[in-house]
Amino acid sequence: MYDISDELYRITICLVIDRIGDQGYISDVIEFEHDEMLCRLHLSAVIYRQTSVYPEGKITAISDIIPVWWEFHTYTSEGEEVLNTFSFNELRQYI
Repeated sequence: MYDISDELYRITICLVIDRIGDQGYISDVIEFEHDEMLCRLHLSAVIYRQTSVYPEGKITAISDIIPVWWEFHTYTSEGEEVLNTFSFNELRQYI
């Protein structure tokens, strides 16, 4: 079993947010390497944003990502899939 670290959650959410851009919905596969593992996130999700008003101006940022469907797979360098402890609810805490 491959334990998903805080660092891996942070990396994953940064890649997801970069891929979302200004869209209100995402349906994509995000693939990257981490700690000698190939990670692959299949994600379809609705994106919620919140606007905050400051004296300097407005900032609109992602406030939540609600998954319609997701899978997070981890593979060794030999291509063997390894079960992992990924939780989308945990990932959402890093937004």
